[in-house]
Amino acid sequence: MSEFITAIWPLLCLSMFPLAIWYLVEAKSVLNLIKSSHPQVWLELGKLQLIRNNTISNSFKFMVFILKADYRSLNDDTLSRKGNLLRVLLIGGHLVALFAFITPIVIGRL
Repeated sequence: MSEFITAIWPLLCLSMFPLAIWYLVEAKSVLNLIKSSHPQVWLELGKLQLIRNNTISNSFKFMVFILKADYRSLNDDTLSRKGNLLRVLLIGGHLVALFAFITPIVIGRL
C-alpha cells in the first residue's frame, strides 16, 4: 500500500498544474460571459478580472458564486454549462491539492 501511495504522489502534484491552467482559462471565459451578458452580476462580484482588480474579497465572492451554483438562477444555458465545468474544476482542484498535501503525511506514518 505504501508503494502505491508513494507512486501516486508525484501524479497528484503534477496534475495540479494542468488543472490550474484549465481552471484559469474557463474562469476567464465565465467572467467574460458574465460581464457581457449579466453586467449587474459582474458589478456585484466586484468587476472581477483575472489580473487587474483581483482582490481576495472579489475572488472569494466569485468562488462562492461558483460553488453555490448561483449562476444557474440567471437562466443562461451557456453560463450554466461553463459554470458547471468551472465548479467541477474548482472542487477537483481543491481535492487534488488536499490529497497532495496529506499524502506525504500518510507516507511518513507508514
